[in-house]
Amino acid sequence: MTLRNILLFLHIVGAGTWLGANFVQMAVGQVGRSEGSAFSAGWMRVAAKLGGRLYMPAGIVLLASGIWLVLEGPWGFEDLFVGIGVVVVIIGAILGPVVFTPTGFKAAEAIEKGDEAGVRAAVGRITGFATLDTLLVLFAVFAMVSKLGT
Repeated sequence: MTLRNILLFLHIVGAGTWLGANFVQMAVGQVGRSEGSAFSAGWMRVAAKLGGRLYMPAGIVLLASGIWLVLEGPWGFEDLFVGIGVVVVIIGAILGPVVFTPTGFKAAEAIEKGDEAGVRAAVGRITGFATLDTLLVLFAVFAMVSKLGT
């Protein structure tokens, strides 16, 4: 197995983890609503903690392997698909601690207090940014596969 194959494997694992976790969170959030407020509040706390425990390590693997692939390969940082990937990772790194983690904890507290308006606001914010994040990751995957701009 070549270094490029190992790096590409790690890069795909990082992207797959990020995208897969997004889909799981969306599905559990929808299915979990019927499980009651204790489950919903607990799930929001778990989801809020995933930033540091799952997304950050996946993002580091994704970014490090991507940078190394560029350094080892025929592409450069000036290539559009590389730039798109870097920008999407940066956006994800910002959204986690700025939006998802604090809003997830706010949603959990609102659920426990029975604050329907607070729940709607927090879940709406999370859903909007999660949709954006997922679409950006999908676009970055498309850009990588198609080598957009080359």
